[in-house]
Amino acid sequence: MADQLNIHEEDDQLAAAKRIWHNYAKPILGGIIIAAVGLFAWHWWQDHQQSQSEAASLQYQQLIQLTSQDSLDDSGRQAAQSIIDAIRDQHGDTLYADLAGMIQARLAVDGNDLPAAERALGEVRKRSDRDEIRALAGLELARVQLGQDKAEEALGTLESLQLPEAMSARGADIRGDIQLAMGNVDEARSAWQNAVNLAREHNQQLSGIQLKLDDLAPQEAS
Repeated sequence: MADQLNIHEEDDQLAAAKRIWHNYAKPILGGIIIAAVGLFAWHWWQDHQQSQSEAASLQYQQLIQLTSQDSLDDSGRQAAQSIIDAIRDQHGDTLYADLAGMIQARLAVDGNDLPAAERALGEVRKRSDRDEIRALAGLELARVQLGQDKAEEALGTLESLQLPEAMSARGADIRGDIQLAMGNVDEARSAWQNAVNLAREHNQQLSGIQLKLDDLAPQEAS
């Protein structure tokens, strides 16, 4: 019976994490990359079975419940940061700590503090030993850098990544955004078309790419 309860609790945590990823977006950036949580769901379960403590699980649940709100006031942000710091300090080698760092970046984006988001994502990449997390943080870091008009730096970040196949379409999408920001229309078109092909190959849906491709035609005609 206890094992069944643990499984239900884990399912609830994973569902809550998926909601966090689904909301990880900000119009100012043209949309932060949405994570393919299923890619590392198995790693999540393994970590839980092997090394997660009850305290880390409860702390992360509190963080999710707090940050799932439509908006946070200053006191809410401070409370969320306190939980993030506690998870990182007490359970720094766990997946909970990695995801808490990603949530910290999302909160910074929500607050229009892109330098803080950049620092948070860089810290996740530095501390995590999970390839999927490092790749995801790198994709989002490139997007945040682009949002700060640092296209060259964003391109360098993107090219340094070793992306799992499940993230390749999103990487191509970001590459197109970067190339367009640098004024390379042909390269942007090629990258976005590649993103469409990769998404189709992996049965993924990436919204907005076809609109980007369509928008290039009137730009060239003008």
